[in-house]
Amino acid sequence: MSIDLGVIIAALANVLQPWNLVFLILGVVGGLIIGIVPGLGPTMAVALLIPITYAMSPEAGLSILIAVFVGGMSGGFVTAILIRIPGTPASIATVLDGFPMAQQGRAGAAIGNAIVANFAGTIISAICLVTFAPLLAAFALKFSFAEYTAVCLFAMTTVAAITGSSTSRGFITAIIGMLVACVGLTPVDGLPRFDFGFPELEGGLDLLPALIGLFAVSQMMKESDRQVGATPRPVSAMANILPSRRDMTGNAFNYLRSGLIGTWVGVMPALGGGPAGLIAYAQARNASKTPERFGQGAVEGVIASETANNATIGGALIIALTLGIPGDPTTAVLLGGLMIHGLQPGPQLFLNNPEVLYGIYFSLFFSSVVMMLVLFLSVRALVKVIYVPRFWLQPILIAMCVVGVFSLNNRIFDIGVMFAFGLVGYGLERLRYPLPPMVLGIVLGPLLEANFRKMLAADGLLPLVQSPIALTFLLLSVASLIWAARLRRKSLPEIAKDSGSGATIRDEDDVPSRL
Repeated sequence: MSIDLGVIIAALANVLQPWNLVFLILGVVGGLIIGIVPGLGPTMAVALLIPITYAMSPEAGLSILIAVFVGGMSGGFVTAILIRIPGTPASIATVLDGFPMAQQGRAGAAIGNAIVANFAGTIISAICLVTFAPLLAAFALKFSFAEYTAVCLFAMTTVAAITGSSTSRGFITAIIGMLVACVGLTPVDGLPRFDFGFPELEGGLDLLPALIGLFAVSQMMKESDRQVGATPRPVSAMANILPSRRDMTGNAFNYLRSGLIGTWVGVMPALGGGPAGLIAYAQARNASKTPERFGQGAVEGVIASETANNATIGGALIIALTLGIPGDPTTAVLLGGLMIHGLQPGPQLFLNNPEVLYGIYFSLFFSSVVMMLVLFLSVRALVKVIYVPRFWLQPILIAMCVVGVFSLNNRIFDIGVMFAFGLVGYGLERLRYPLPPMVLGIVLGPLLEANFRKMLAADGLLPLVQSPIALTFLLLSVASLIWAARLRRKSLPEIAKDSGSGATIRDEDDVPSRL
């Protein structure tokens, strides 16, 4: 794919417009606030802001969403370090050394190094995004019906296999998502199905009410169901938060290794920041000359965790923009923002709308810089967000959800759909069924069905084994299922032991104590 310098300059000029910069800064700040509050996170932040971007240009709207994504992913370390509660699941590994550092009176050093690590991880993944996304998109231009069918099957099996407490639960929620995507007209012959006599369902279920219901409304229902006690207070005051030169230069390879690990994990569907941070943390510990310091307040552990979890942003965007496969729930919502603006993710996006892609690239770089500056200048003020009672925040967030969903089509019906999906998401999570496979089923269901039916009509099933690309992805699908089954078999003795002792993991907040 050729590089058009004029398009690059135009995209840069668009991002640098004063109002766009203001919105980008506000997006980063808003994402940081939501990321700091335990239980919220970047997925909710992006879902809430999609309706606001509807009236904007695609470049400006996506710039804000990227800024919120970066801010929401970055804010979780604050409470992980100060009060041992990760603001987002992505900061789970940060608790292991961040909180001991705070107990030792080094909260400022932990937070400063986490800020720089977030910046480094985002920049490393952004460089990988700019470098590899066009190459993958050029490769994807060779795809036909069989290749797209195989890629969708690979994504579905991967996400269903690696999420949830069992493979079967992941598959069940993925199938539920595909059934939801079947509502409306069939993609090939235009016949109505599953409308149950409701005219509003003839056009299918809009993606936005479903996503906001699944992630925002269900999360607020989950938070309301918890017993919220007194507001926790930080264990130590933050003194100088600027990291030392020794910490930064001594961890140069740690930044690079953890950033590449996070980018790679981000490319794998549905793994996300939490596993990326844990994997990078384990690698940093294995590579350390003093591994016994880890878990006792080692700054290397904080740096590894925070670099890796932010690096998943660029990795998730690589596969989302080139193949239309969301790398995590937040990019699934982000893809909904693309579709609302009439943009179809995939290789054609690189050919038909390069200005949008370059705008995303620049937004990611600028957001990382803004995130670092905002945190260094105002982290002491942002920490006070954890003192705000939940019963004040939740009505405001619910109102934003209702207004945003209604503004999409000016239909009360969409609000009902949102609350219905909120109940479904809440019920599935209470039963410990994962939500990411369901989102992937909703997003990829129409693409899988359309390409599979067209392939059958043209050549039957033979192209799946005749095409080297399709056959490779089918083999990868089988390999992912075998890998998941082996992991499940290895984990059975530990699960049985935990069941006998009565130890269970109730939510993300309990994970650090089990590590």
